[in-house]
Amino acid sequence: MATKARYLLKDVFRLIADGSYWFSARPRSSYAVIKAYGSSGKTLSADEAEAFILKAIGDLTEGHFCESVLQWNDPKCIADVYGLIYDERPWYVKFRIDSEEGETLEEISFHPPEKEMKTVNGSVIPKGANDGKE
Repeated sequence: MATKARYLLKDVFRLIADGSYWFSARPRSSYAVIKAYGSSGKTLSADEAEAFILKAIGDLTEGHFCESVLQWNDPKCIADVYGLIYDERPWYVKFRIDSEEGETLEEISFHPPEKEMKTVNGSVIPKGANDGKE
């Protein structure tokens, strides 16, 4: 497991603050958040789910990092994976910075973990109760 993320969190936070981000796989992010909270009776809109995700990403630290992974089977496309407990729930977080046409944060995944995760600081993020799949 790599001990350092490919992308600096300060750059991720800057892109969010600048509004330079997009959700490339909503079924694995905002829709998964809506489903996870819906199972406990809380209703979120897509905008509320995306605001929740961005706020949670803003709380990430280097210690939440798990690994960097190949994305879309493209060797030029590497994403960072983080695990954290946020709002008393475990979350799997995956994103990358696309620098082809300026810098944009591509938020790929934000859902309950499908399996246990271990962060570089040694924390164990448990498998989520709802895997967020449709």
